[in-house]
Amino acid sequence: MMYIEKYLIFSIIEQKKITDFLSLLDDRISTQMKIIEKLESLIKGVAHSLIKNGKANIQIKDCLNCFSSTLMESMIPDSDGKYPVYGAIGVIGYMNENTINTDAILIIKDGASVGRVQYAEGKYSVTGTLNYLTPKDKTSLKYMYYCLQLFNFDKYKVGSGIPHIYFKDYGHEYIYRPSFEKQKEIASVLSTIDEKLGIERKVLEKYAEQKEHLLCNLFI
Repeated sequence: MMYIEKYLIFSIIEQKKITDFLSLLDDRISTQMKIIEKLESLIKGVAHSLIKNGKANIQIKDCLNCFSSTLMESMIPDSDGKYPVYGAIGVIGYMNENTINTDAILIIKDGASVGRVQYAEGKYSVTGTLNYLTPKDKTSLKYMYYCLQLFNFDKYKVGSGIPHIYFKDYGHEYIYRPSFEKQKEIASVLSTIDEKLGIERKVLEKYAEQKEHLLCNLFI
């Protein structure tokens, strides 16, 4: 009887510790989400003040080259490869060969997330749902990446079922492009905030993984 009572007391103490730890994790996750929201708001505000407030002076097509891909998701092997393959949601797999050898802006050209942009570096491939954009002379690719994040593609969407956008259409839109040195300066400021944002998102992922791991072990 005494053993059972001690076991029950021990069990209650352990449950309390677990509950307290889960509560602590929830608090940290909530705080981390607020940090991320503030950084996202900050980068949008800074980008808007540095880019959108400038007077439009050049068309997008005069800043960027547009390329397409014929790679389908079904063509990506199940086995791990050396080079990442980007799709609409980011890296969706890896292949042993790559089709692109330069940094580029990746933009979803059809589907629910049409107009969403990503930044890719090094050697990689992209699926046919994306276009990849490279810079022309006197253009900072990173600057254009932040510029397109602020761009409203809505008026260029076509298609009654699956929406599409075409570079031949939105490429004629005028944007603000300052001197090359100023572009690099603006891109550097925004990249610093972006890097901080990336770190905070990874911290949030770690907290979420800790919570999931703990909850899974509780019910084994």
